[in-house]
Amino acid sequence: MLHTCFGTKTNSTFATFLASMVSSLSGFLTDSSSDAYRIVISSKSIISQKIIMNILFDEQNNIYNIIKTSLVGTHNLNWKTWCVATKFGVIAKNIIYNKKTARFIYEKYSNTPIVQESIRELLHDKFDIMHLEFLLSKIRNNEIDIKWHDVDDFSNLSKPVLNGTVRYYSSPACIDKGVLNLVKNRLFKNKHRLICIRCGLWQQVISTKEISHSIFCPRCKSRQITATFYSDYELQKIIQKKHAGQKMSVDENIRFKKAWKISSLVESFGQTALLVLSGYGVGGDTAARILRNMIDHDILYEQIYQAERQYIMNKGFWN
Repeated sequence: MLHTCFGTKTNSTFATFLASMVSSLSGFLTDSSSDAYRIVISSKSIISQKIIMNILFDEQNNIYNIIKTSLVGTHNLNWKTWCVATKFGVIAKNIIYNKKTARFIYEKYSNTPIVQESIRELLHDKFDIMHLEFLLSKIRNNEIDIKWHDVDDFSNLSKPVLNGTVRYYSSPACIDKGVLNLVKNRLFKNKHRLICIRCGLWQQVISTKEISHSIFCPRCKSRQITATFYSDYELQKIIQKKHAGQKMSVDENIRFKKAWKISSLVESFGQTALLVLSGYGVGGDTAARILRNMIDHDILYEQIYQAERQYIMNKGFWN
């Protein structure tokens, strides 16, 4: 966690630069996130003080080339390439954005003015390379001090960028404890229909609070148990249909794949997975993201609450 009050664009540049360099030096994929006041970098490798200091004080680093290289293959560059290609007339204005097509267009026009303009616009809109170069020069000249602290827990100043709320909301990131307690009580009261995805013969309706043991099927002893809402009577039929080798519709195949993913989460995280899935509008993909980034249960409830808010805000635009 870096507390850097340099502004949104400069911190975005700083975060991308550091993540790219740490990833190159360690050989591990490194993620970053930032807002106007702080930067967080995470990796499976140890990010030591020595690595960060070497990056900051290495005058050979070409920030422009590093940022430009780090953008290749990202959603931001593919989206910007799509927009610029539309302006150039390569793509009709009524065509709906598609990730695979956008990546293909980038690769096809990588050495043309279309991609060059896309990179220029993206760097102009999202990054401030000149200001970062100026700040790094001040760091190297000891005009900006760096203080390194090893801590056991993140401070309250760190939490807004950790839970992701700054990216989407202008509201305060710290949620009142009373609200979190209400959310917690509601999640534990929520009922699930548990179904064995291995045999498809066993099912049980149970609340999150009642699940305090390892979940397994009493018929086939499998631990691959999926969960759905308590009034869903169709999923068990779909699972049985799949095991019987019968022809399934596209929607049925999608539902089976989602159920299989949820069973993996339940097998790995048990009651905690069902707690996250109790959130309104929280499906398998969102639950997997929340569980992957879980630090402690208080932050877990915050992330579920924010995921519910995000679902409510975006649901109206899905069609």
